[in-house]
Amino acid sequence: MLQTTLDSTEELLSAIAPRLEKHVASKQWGLAKYQRISESQRLFPTCPQLKEVFDYIEANYHQSIGLSDVAVAVGYSAAYLTNLVRRKTGKTVNDWIFERRMLAARTLLLETNQPVNQIACAIGYQYEGYFFRQFRQFHGTTPQAWRNTQRSNVSVNHEQHNE
Repeated sequence: MLQTTLDSTEELLSAIAPRLEKHVASKQWGLAKYQRISESQRLFPTCPQLKEVFDYIEANYHQSIGLSDVAVAVGYSAAYLTNLVRRKTGKTVNDWIFERRMLAARTLLLETNQPVNQIACAIGYQYEGYFFRQFRQFHGTTPQAWRNTQRSNVSVNHEQHNE
């Protein structure tokens, strides 16, 4: 009787384990998706007067856009928009485009195995070399070195968490 109970318990646990693993994976995926959305939303300051500017950048950063494109889209002259954004945020329109692209680059470097040149293209850079220079200037290292470091940090943290 005891053996039958143990066998039944093991069968039950064997049936439950894959479902729990699937549930945990689903929760982690949902959390990761939420964090990505939250990161891009937190990047831009809450400023009603600039909402249209930031919405345009968010929708188009992956293309080759600059100050003049944003100005046309929101109906301001480039000079007026530059002054407005700098006065409200302390940064330029191009700074905001750059920061949004860097956020996207970090996400793609961590979550995909895409080559760096494809990532550069995917986030709006026409020239891979320019992306490399900007990434290095912002992060102090190359995109591939950053990816390797971050992934090794994640695996070390994961191993420590499982101990």
